[in-house]
Amino acid sequence: MKLIGLLMMRNDHDILPQVLEWNMPYFDAVYVLDGSDDPRVTRLIFSKYADKLGGLYLDSDLPATYARPPRDGARQFLLEKIQQDHSDGDWIFCLHSDEIFLDLHPRLMAIAAEQQRCDCILVRNVHFFLHTSQEGSYRFDSNLAVMQQIRFASFPGFPEYRAFKNGAHLSYEVNRHSQVIPNGLTRQLETPFPLRHYLYRHPEQMLRNMNDRFERNWQGYGKAWYEKEQRCFVDVLPGYKFAREIAPDQKILDGVSGALYPREGPDG
Repeated sequence: MKLIGLLMMRNDHDILPQVLEWNMPYFDAVYVLDGSDDPRVTRLIFSKYADKLGGLYLDSDLPATYARPPRDGARQFLLEKIQQDHSDGDWIFCLHSDEIFLDLHPRLMAIAAEQQRCDCILVRNVHFFLHTSQEGSYRFDSNLAVMQQIRFASFPGFPEYRAFKNGAHLSYEVNRHSQVIPNGLTRQLETPFPLRHYLYRHPEQMLRNMNDRFERNWQGYGKAWYEKEQRCFVDVLPGYKFAREIAPDQKILDGVSGALYPREGPDG
């Protein structure tokens, strides 16, 4: 059983090297659709992983039938490449350029899904954010580990589809939005598996990201709550029950409760 990464991305070059450093060892191959302002930077960052790069394509490579800007369904373009190169039964993970598999090995999810005869997996997307205690002193440094700098997370993590079992019968509606996994899946495994999401890294990036997502009609959550709060540093992200600080050497055991491993817990 192989693990294949399917990554749609746009910019995030300030954190992408760290994301790849953590995530790439887990996957046998990764396929990328890049909509960045400067795709040359993306290609340079991925050059370190040429042996695992199944293909790196630009939004401009999409057929004319695909909407511009691309919707979630544009993953169909990459899915077809994966289906050509890999077997039914391999597991495809829908990656994001600001999400990190740090706390548990994604293969454990695929094994659990196989055992329960499921073909898609829900994880808990744990959003890290800028906390009020950091306001006035915080400066993001892309050369330092992000988990050392952005240490507060909101819980319970949001349930998100992030993996499915490859099959020739699967397909996306290419211009449909807000659907991360393809049509044709039948049984989901809902897990407390924590997937770290570092969407908000510093105020300038945060506002730029919010506006870009809103203008492209991609997602309005960030802009909506910022316009209400008028601040980047908060005690907990709107819509979440509580937040907790997670030290750089701590790992999340449960993305729902926020429970942590003991410090001598598993290392991978």
